[in-house]
Amino acid sequence: MKTSSSAPWSAYEPWFRAWLILVPIITWGSHFIVRNARLRLAQLRADSLDVPEPEGTWGYAAVCALAFTVLMAVIARVWVQSSRNSAS
Repeated sequence: MKTSSSAPWSAYEPWFRAWLILVPIITWGSHFIVRNARLRLAQLRADSLDVPEPEGTWGYAAVCALAFTVLMAVIARVWVQSSRNSAS
């Protein structure tokens, strides 16, 4: 017998599938945007196109992926809980 406060894991499956598709896009996009912005700023500062690659962009992308994961989990939980309450 299931309690009314817990949702079955199958209710979260569409959210997990969306996360699997979106998290690589978020991670790569964050890296790409920050890398290019920092590269352009370094080029402007040095007044040259020959500047070293910026460091720390993958770290920023990892933090963005983690923040997106937390946000997605919270939204999925709220959605599933509200869907179950409205169906009752």
